Amino acid sequence: MDNKKPSKHLTRDDRVRIETFLNENRSIRYIATRLDKSPSTISREIRNHSSTRGAKFCDCIYYSECKKHHVCGGLNNVCTKMCRTCQKAKRYCADYVKTLCDFKTEHHTAVCNGCGRRGLCHFDKSIYRAAKADKEYREMLVESRNGFDLSGEDLESINATVSPLIMKGQSVYHILQSNKLPVSESTLRRLIDKSKLDARNIDLRNAVKRKRRQHRIQTQEYRKMSVIKDGHKYEDYLTYIEANPIPAVQMDCVEGKKTDKAVLLTLHFPIPRLQLAFVLNEHTSKCVVEALDMIEESLGLELFKEMFPLILTDNGHEFEDIDGIERSIFGGKRTTVFFCEPRHSEQKGSCEKNHELIRYVIPKGTSLEPYSQPDITLMMNHVNSYIRKELHGKSPYDVAKAIFPEDFFILLGLEQIPPTEVHLKPSLLK
Repeated sequence: MDNKKPSKHLTRDDRVRIETFLNENRSIRYIATRLDKSPSTISREIRNHSSTRGAKFCDCIYYSECKKHHVCGGLNNVCTKMCRTCQKAKRYCADYVKTLCDFKTEHHTAVCNGCGRRGLCHFDKSIYRAAKADKEYREMLVESRNGFDLSGEDLESINATVSPLIMKGQSVYHILQSNKLPVSESTLRRLIDKSKLDARNIDLRNAVKRKRRQHRIQTQEYRKMSVIKDGHKYEDYLTYIEANPIPAVQMDCVEGKKTDKAVLLTLHFPIPRLQLAFVLNEHTSKCVVEALDMIEESLGLELFKEMFPLILTDNGHEFEDIDGIERSIFGGKRTTVFFCEPRHSEQKGSCEKNHELIRYVIPKGTSLEPYSQPDITLMMNHVNSYIRKELHGKSPYDVAKAIFPEDFFILLGLEQIPPTEVHLKPSLLK
């Protein structure tokens, strides 16, 4: 037995059948039974979508016996029409009494569809027409989806909260997660798209169309890896993590101007999406090793080995010193490094994706030489406090603090920024 509840929505065919049944003088309950709908649905449909037309002549109860002339006193009493044939007369006649149609009062439908005297009647008429009713219904659906169920005060409050944060570089998702707003993400995006807020689509980073990525043909010569990386290739990495299922920290460099020497060394933890960045005075393997030595000196050997047991990086020339990366300043081995395949940045895609947030503050082509390490640490504190949808409404700091030792944050000087104060624009470092 099918216990599915019938839909309240009516189709165009349903409306055509309603008009046909009304023309046959069928009752509302009969129509509801035939259409498998509720009687209240049929009654509401007829009431909301019936066309009303005023009476052609006077609808006074004394219409048939009235002999009056000139009750309006107009046209210097030269009008030859009888007042019962004039629409204006009932406004002036003291004896006017409105009469009701017997057909409409005796039928529950209160429409004139089934009346045989509809063409000769001089009363007000209410007629249900399927085509017009369906058109009105479709227009109502469109209007209900285009509007916003917000008062003027609500809109002003949303604008005062959202627009300044968008100007700081925050995403719509981050704003909604860090503020109590009476709208959903899709509604907020529609408000911005319809120019209801001070912020516009151009202020949203991903609302503009991006250029299509160019794919270059990889040559066999380019895919060849250096012999010194034997045992540290990507296939070796896959074999290693199969035997030792530990997460790898992804390492990369972010460049500024091509003519500058300074670059940023980034270390990304994929699970919490936490990323660290350190200023390198030169884009060389020596500076990379010195930066890792500095981190190890700050954390100590045991904490460094706990946080960086495995490093996955690309084939940049700055990462060629494998021994320098792996050896500890306290003696022995501090980590194990592996390399992605050439031109396969997706193998450490989480790190590459997170670089977009750095580019929000330091756009591509901007010189890195004016920035000190405290500047970069401040920027990464804002980046790591940025709420992510892939973390289910949490920031990297929220997740990292739940799984990493507290000493890790203290020793590296990492601090969480309140969600409403997150700033991802170049003005952060000015």
